[in-house]
Amino acid sequence: MASACRIAALLLLMARPAAAQVASDTAWRPITTDGILRASAMVDSVYIDRQLPQAKVDGGDFTAYLLARVGAGVVPPDFGYRVAMDTTRVRIGGRVSDLPSQAQQSLSQLIMFLPPSTWLEADIRLLPAGREGVRFHLQGASVQGIPVPEAVLTPLLASVGRQYPALTASGRDLYVQVPSGARMALEPGAVRLTAP
Repeated sequence: MASACRIAALLLLMARPAAAQVASDTAWRPITTDGILRASAMVDSVYIDRQLPQAKVDGGDFTAYLLARVGAGVVPPDFGYRVAMDTTRVRIGGRVSDLPSQAQQSLSQLIMFLPPSTWLEADIRLLPAGREGVRFHLQGASVQGIPVPEAVLTPLLASVGRQYPALTASGRDLYVQVPSGARMALEPGAVRLTAP
């Protein structure tokens, strides 16, 4: 744990405050409790009820929906984390101080010595998982724009995986079932759902 703290402190010292630029970028979408219901309605309309052949779901709404599926609990009204999507990846970012207390406890080995204004960011990829599924895979994480070394990230994520059974044991993957032949794809600021 001491080496993890030293690495986190080194990352913070090496980084410069680029987070302010990222936080003000209009590509970043809020993650709210209301988004869970909006995304769920769209998922049902395309994949279950088949009322729509396809739908575009706001990236913040879809992220809130996935957090609910993981079992992360209610999104606080003042949740400061945001999400940005393009065709290749999902980025979730925010300050240490914006993390709910349960998340701060889960990540305590990484953040215990970081100032509250420190920018944390997760890099997630959407990958196929057979004909009836997709996989959201945590590719990596960064502190103030500096990648967190795998030696620190891997055990930390395994601990998160034990806390949230919807994730794989590694804590890096969330599998989502979709109807056979259906598709899910990332777009700038959104997720495109397509019925089979």
